Amino acid sequence: MSILLATFTDFVLIVLDQVTPWFEYDGNLRITVSVFVILTLWYYLFWKPFDWYRDFTDYGYDNALKSYAQYSDTTRKNVINELRQRRKIGELPPVYPNGWFAILESDQLGPQKVTEVNVLGLNLVAWRGASGTAYVADAYCPHLGAHLGVGGKVSQECITCPFHGWEFEGPSGRLTKIPYSSSTKPEFAKINTRRSLERNGFIYLWYHAEDDEPTWFPEAIPEIQSQQWVYRGRSEFRVACHIQEMPENGADINHLNVVHVPAMLTGGTPDNSFFSWSAIKHVWSGQWKPSDEKGKKHVAILDISHHIKIFNTLNFMKMDVRAVQIGPGLVHLEFNTPLGRGVLFHTVTPLEPLLQRVSHRFYTSRTFIHPWAKLILLGEAIMIARDISIWNRKTFMKNPALPKEDAALKRYRLWYSQFYSENSPRQYFSKNDTNENSLDF
Repeated sequence: MSILLATFTDFVLIVLDQVTPWFEYDGNLRITVSVFVILTLWYYLFWKPFDWYRDFTDYGYDNALKSYAQYSDTTRKNVINELRQRRKIGELPPVYPNGWFAILESDQLGPQKVTEVNVLGLNLVAWRGASGTAYVADAYCPHLGAHLGVGGKVSQECITCPFHGWEFEGPSGRLTKIPYSSSTKPEFAKINTRRSLERNGFIYLWYHAEDDEPTWFPEAIPEIQSQQWVYRGRSEFRVACHIQEMPENGADINHLNVVHVPAMLTGGTPDNSFFSWSAIKHVWSGQWKPSDEKGKKHVAILDISHHIKIFNTLNFMKMDVRAVQIGPGLVHLEFNTPLGRGVLFHTVTPLEPLLQRVSHRFYTSRTFIHPWAKLILLGEAIMIARDISIWNRKTFMKNPALPKEDAALKRYRLWYSQFYSENSPRQYFSKNDTNENSLDF
C-alpha cells in the first residue's frame, strides 16, 4: 500500500509540474479555466434540477451488513433477503387502497413514446398519442399475449403490437387494424384501457377494487398547469412496507422530535455520521386533522411548524408548511415564504404489496432562488431516509398501545379506512410470484 501511495504521489507531482507553467505564463488559459469553473458552478447551483434516487436496500440494514462489508453485492443482497423473509409482517390492512396513484412523471413519457408500467399488482402499458394525450391500458395483446410496452409503437392515438402489428385505439382500446387480414375485426379483441389523467407533472391512474368510478380527483395547481411556476427537481425512493404506514407519519407528530431532531448535515443515517452536530437540532410541532370541507372527506390536513435551534438557545430558519393529504397516496406540501411560493408533491404508489415507490417533485414561483429550492429537496430526501430506515424493518401493529397524546393516530386510521372496500386485495405477496421467495429482489 505504501508503494502504491508513493507512486501515486509521484504521478500527481509530475502532473502539477507540467501544468503549473501554463497558469504562470498563459493568462488566457487562467481566464478560460476560471470562466469554465464559474459556469459549471452556476449550472449546478442555479440551473440543473435536483435529482436523487435510493433503493430500499440503502436504509435500515447497515448494522446487519457491517460484517459483510468485504463481501460481494450478491452476498449482501442475500443477507437483506434473509432479513426480509424473517421479518414479522403483522396483521395488515388490504394491500392496495382505492384511489388515484402517480404511475409516471410526465417527462418520463415523451412524445409518441411507449413504456411499461408495473404498479398495484398490474402489468400496464402507457403511451402518448400524436395529440399529446397519455393513455394507459392492460399490457398484453389479446391476440397472442405480446407485451405492448416492450417494442410497441405509436400510430396517431393507437398503440401497435410489436408481434403482429395489431393496432388498438387509445381512448377506447378498440381493435382498429390487423395489417394482414381483411376479415371483420372481432369486437371482443380489445385491450382494457384504464382511467387516467395527467396534471401537475404526473400521470395518475385510478384504481378501485370494485371498478367503481372516481368520486374525487387530484387537484390541479393552476400555476403549474399554466407553466408560471418552475420545476426545481425530484427524488425517488423504494420502501419495503405497507402503504398505510407511510402517510401515517403525518398524524404521528410525536415521532418528529425523535427521528428528525438531528441536524440535516448528519444525513439520512445520523448514527453513522462522522460529525454529531449535536449543537444543532430541528424542532417540530404540528397538528393533523381530516378536512371538514364539504365534498372533501378524502382530504386530510397537516400543519407543521419548524425551526432550527443552536446551542439550545438561538432559534432561526422558522418555516410553516401545510401538507394536504389527498386520498391514500398523494400529498401536496405547500410553501409560502418571503422568497416565493411552491408545492412539493409527495406520492406513494404500491409496486407490489410490500414495496412502495415514493417520489417527490418540486415546483416554485420564479422568485424562489434555485439553490434554496434544491436545499429543500435535499432536506426532504434526508429526512424521509430516516423514516425509511424504520419503515423497512418495522412490523404493522393492528392494535398499537397508544397514550392520549397519540390520539391523532386513531383518527388517522379511521380516516384512511375509507379507501378500502369489500374486494380490496389482501394477499401479502405479489400475485405474479410463483416461487416461495416472494420478498426477494
